[in-house]
Amino acid sequence: MNLQDVVDELAESLGRSVVVNDLAYRPLAASAQGDEIDRIRTVSLLQRATPQPYQAYLDELQVNTARQPMLIGLEEFGGRERLAVPIRDESGTVAILWLITGDLPPLTAADYAAIEAAGSLLRALLSADGEGAGEGTSRPAVLRRLLSADPATRRRAFSDAVTKRFLERGPGTVVRAVMVGPDRSHVERVAFGRHLGALRSPGFAFLGECGDALIVVGRAGDREALDETVRREAERYGMAVAAIGSAHHDRADDDLQNAVDQACTAAAIVSALPHLGPGADIGELGAWAMLSAVVGDRRQLAIFSPAAHRLCVEGDPLQRTTVETYLDVCGQVRDACELLHIHRTTLYYRLENMPEVVKAALDDGMQRSTLHLCLKLIRLWEATGRA
Repeated sequence: MNLQDVVDELAESLGRSVVVNDLAYRPLAASAQGDEIDRIRTVSLLQRATPQPYQAYLDELQVNTARQPMLIGLEEFGGRERLAVPIRDESGTVAILWLITGDLPPLTAADYAAIEAAGSLLRALLSADGEGAGEGTSRPAVLRRLLSADPATRRRAFSDAVTKRFLERGPGTVVRAVMVGPDRSHVERVAFGRHLGALRSPGFAFLGECGDALIVVGRAGDREALDETVRREAERYGMAVAAIGSAHHDRADDDLQNAVDQACTAAAIVSALPHLGPGADIGELGAWAMLSAVVGDRRQLAIFSPAAHRLCVEGDPLQRTTVETYLDVCGQVRDACELLHIHRTTLYYRLENMPEVVKAALDDGMQRSTLHLCLKLIRLWEATGRA
């Protein structure tokens, strides 16, 4: 994502044009301009510079050092009222986001949430190292660095967070990966993440995005209740949650990256296999977590388990379902028959008429276990488009 992407997404969300200027009042990115455009903006965009009289007026108002958004009237210059939103990092203001507000409907709370979300994305893109200039000690600055691409930066941020008691080391800290609908823009997703981080209870902190997931961190508690809080807030926000994965921090880790990766893995598994439920902790997924780490494709299935390859590639779906269900219930005939809705005589007939390689696997402990795992592996590959 670049500056232009953020500006375009914010403009679409607000239904009005957006411009981001540097501190010399030169445009860094601008959305398509709508009917609200005035002469000042037209000249500024065409000449790639703001007219001098206007610059002097903005300097007089100290726009570049403002800490909060400012409404600026430009009627005396033949322009319309604007909202100037400073984009700031630990070093100060790095850019100004401009919106024309004169003669337009008032901005709503949702609009301001989108503006703040866009501001956080712009700050990350504009800061000197792409993650925030300097090593600020404020809570937001420290938390932002927990997802840094630089391991040393992540470790320092985690140490600072623990020292300042923003987080605790060990399983009392839980990372959640919240996967939301792919139809939502980055600005909308980040706005929702910031909303979660602003909740007084249960005390989530929004760290940012990792792939398709929003990453929030908080204290350990009732997982299902906390996940339900996320889903309830998402519904109020008009945001669909596809899956929630979580992972506890390991006291031996000097940052959150392993917990983040595990939470994302849990969310991806739950998203691909809805029967596991709307959310899960990585510790609850057991073999599914192991299978998700297997690098391979259907061509390697014959190496892992010739019996599974015979059922999934060369066999028929009925045979595959029968064997998989039979293994799911640990070979309990009564339970398998109930799930398959068949008589036990039918089950015996099906098992007796399985391919020889399958019957051999069912009679051998290691091959039987491998067959079961490989049948689940191919289910996972199919659900995630890898098969």
